[in-house]
Amino acid sequence: MDVVPVIELRGVMTALTPLYLGTGKMRGTFFRTLEYVPGRTLRGMLGYHLYTNDLGLFDKLAISEDLDMSKTNIFFKDAYPIYNNKFTVASPAVLRWCKGCNSLMGYKMKECSNPKCLQEGKKASGSITEDSFRTGMLEKGSIKKQIETKCPITRKGHTSPGSDFELSPYHIESIASKARFGFRVMVGDEFVDDVKTALKESGVFSGLGGFRSRGYGSVAFTDIKEIPVSELIEQRASEISEIKETLLVTNSPLILRKGDHSFIGFGATAEEDLFSEAIKKTLVQRGFSGSVAAKYTDGNPKQRISEGIAKGWSLKDGNRASEVIPCIGAGSCAEIVYDQPGVLAALEVYGIGEMTNSGYGDVYFTGGRI
Repeated sequence: MDVVPVIELRGVMTALTPLYLGTGKMRGTFFRTLEYVPGRTLRGMLGYHLYTNDLGLFDKLAISEDLDMSKTNIFFKDAYPIYNNKFTVASPAVLRWCKGCNSLMGYKMKECSNPKCLQEGKKASGSITEDSFRTGMLEKGSIKKQIETKCPITRKGHTSPGSDFELSPYHIESIASKARFGFRVMVGDEFVDDVKTALKESGVFSGLGGFRSRGYGSVAFTDIKEIPVSELIEQRASEISEIKETLLVTNSPLILRKGDHSFIGFGATAEEDLFSEAIKKTLVQRGFSGSVAAKYTDGNPKQRISEGIAKGWSLKDGNRASEVIPCIGAGSCAEIVYDQPGVLAALEVYGIGEMTNSGYGDVYFTGGRI
């Protein structure tokens, strides 16, 4: 059971204005946006708001803690687009969906089993609903984006500078207003009411993402439900126990490091097993015991991985990214073995690896094979 009672706050986050969520990459004068809201961005929004308006709650939540996840009382998850009022998750890299009828392809099948279709399969990027796994029909999350051209603001004015000026107009890709995302925040029971109030205030008065001085970044938090984590774990443990071949899927970038060295993968090396060590650390911190490990074939882990990057958040650096960390990308998969379904359910709540309070290391379990 939980060491401290924890509640999941689950609800809808709606963009009141366009949102710009930087990818960390820029092409010329073009700023591209992410299509989801990272947990670290939500943490930065609420953390900065509390730091400037309610330092007492800021300290009680230990929202600025980066190293020891047992010390913090709040965990943020990445917020993905809502599809037909359903939450979505990162699409598994290993699954393929028919290009014609959007049905789930069978294991190692190269064309659709529907005799009226028979088209080949493709990977679904972005996010999909959990019902996609249950029904075998793809339901893909999507959002409307837009591009606006802005002129630099200088002390002499804000008109477009001439061709000989060092500043030039730039172009912002953003998520259009009215976009809806499903958000999840895990918080200690005693702080639930205060955090709900602070979320609503920070979404309007602080905002999130970039270009807030240009009118971007305002969001509203609505339809917030409170669910005890103990109930979530019990329900998911029952569902996971029915899965015959269990697949771990990263729902956000997952950080496995030793010192400054990042490890990309779910298997063990000759020297250590950072994946298993990270799992054990989470379980011990939260009062659980059990074992989880990757399956192996011919000495190699059964996995399908991509490489991503993770960013730290620090008030000391002006409420900005503090470091860039190579990591396992969202949608990466591994076949696993385990001894108790409740252990997997706990990992879905608390995550694996470093900086899980910023949304990193979020995972879910479904059926599938590599």
